[in-house]
Amino acid sequence: MSHEDHTLPGTLVIRAEHCRGCRSCQLACSFAKTGTFNPARSMIVMERHLADGRAAPMIKPIGCDLCGGDPVCANACKYGAITYEAGPSDVKVAIR
Repeated sequence: MSHEDHTLPGTLVIRAEHCRGCRSCQLACSFAKTGTFNPARSMIVMERHLADGRAAPMIKPIGCDLCGGDPVCANACKYGAITYEAGPSDVKVAIR
């Protein structure tokens, strides 16, 4: 398999400091994947940052397919905690 076969349509960028813990990303993801609003069925897990106790989204990279290049989690996040950078990439999720 050539290197091009592994190229992704873009990268989800996580900026944990912007997360407000609203879970809109989880609800959007679960609905896109399963047709139900159920955070437990999302490809996103909310984790607590131990230093300050704030929530932060973590993406399950194996299950996430970037919604074919239009990730609903990034569209649902109004705080900029999850954004999408379109364009060929070797990285599915980047934490910045």
